[in-house]
Amino acid sequence: MGYNDLETKWEGVGKMEFIPDQSEHKAQQVPFFDDVTSEQGWRGHTTGKSIEKLKLEIIASISRLGGQVQTFQRGIFQVGDQKRDGFRIHYIEDQGGKLLYGRLDVAALPVKTDYRLRQSYEKRREGSLKMALFMMREALDGTWFLQQLSPGYSPLMPWMLEESTGKTLTQLWTERTLASRLLAPPGGASDVVDAEFTEG
Repeated sequence: MGYNDLETKWEGVGKMEFIPDQSEHKAQQVPFFDDVTSEQGWRGHTTGKSIEKLKLEIIASISRLGGQVQTFQRGIFQVGDQKRDGFRIHYIEDQGGKLLYGRLDVAALPVKTDYRLRQSYEKRREGSLKMALFMMREALDGTWFLQQLSPGYSPLMPWMLEESTGKTLTQLWTERTLASRLLAPPGGASDVVDAEFTEG
């Protein structure tokens, strides 16, 4: 039994498949949820909080950073050869009366699909998703510390959407699209090309 069999049984999963653009960079391989430990730095894999409770905590964390969550879009990320459950968190940020749109992708660790583990598959899949939300909330709280201690730091900037591509600044930087705009060529300076952001 694999993803195709379980997608129809687990409510909310299978409605949307997210396929990140990997044309300009190698897909990051991550460990299986089944193999991670707290000694390795992973947190939340034994949390007793519900998915809804964790979502509310993330909404509060993003609000503290100046954003307002609009929706949690649940689905599956296809990252390289790994399928990973997750959410796309859509939010807005008010900058001087202009609404800037952002999207934060949260992909849980993959779970093993061995036949011997089939009976616990759904439980482990949900556990991985809970862990991802738990760690994302902790990461967002960490960016709040930076906001307090680093003058001028804009915590939600990496996930703002660029209008013409629909990609986040982090995606554009990873694909070297944004880096090529900002970095001067060797031997001389160049003007910075401004990107256009989605406003409401």
